Amino acid sequence: MHTHKILICAFLVICCFTAMGQTSKVFQDPNEMAKETQRIISIEAGQKIDTAYFKTLFLPTAHFTVVGQENGNYAHETMDLDAFSEMLTDEYYSLGYHEESTGSIVEEYNGIAQVIQSFKGLDSENQVGIGVGSYQLIYSDGRWWIANMIWANSQDGGKDIPDKYLKN
Repeated sequence: MHTHKILICAFLVICCFTAMGQTSKVFQDPNEMAKETQRIISIEAGQKIDTAYFKTLFLPTAHFTVVGQENGNYAHETMDLDAFSEMLTDEYYSLGYHEESTGSIVEEYNGIAQVIQSFKGLDSENQVGIGVGSYQLIYSDGRWWIANMIWANSQDGGKDIPDKYLKN
């Protein structure tokens, strides 16, 4: 009986912390949601990305699409949430990676939002990636959810990124 009470209490504590986490500032602000994705994937060498927490930012049906140019033609690759989360366990990230916002525009209306954000990333080989990402979000169940992410890397070190995306 005592063990049963302890299990019930533990379950209630976990539920309360989960519910409180869903109402934290991160889940209440579309721009903070976008920045949180970058905080999660920014790790020191030898660390692991918390993919379980990463997934809590997204709808289970979220898609991740990278757009780029190959031989002068635009191409894209799209992954679902599980495939993208699995990719985050790749050695490319575990050797150390840092990404941050360099500016953003947030548009919001009636439970939908879009964050267009310029970013800069640095990998373990000191290779810099600069680009623009678009996050589409919905507000449901008392919080924001990222429905999709689309991004493209700059072809000329960020010089082609419109100024409006470089301002906070």
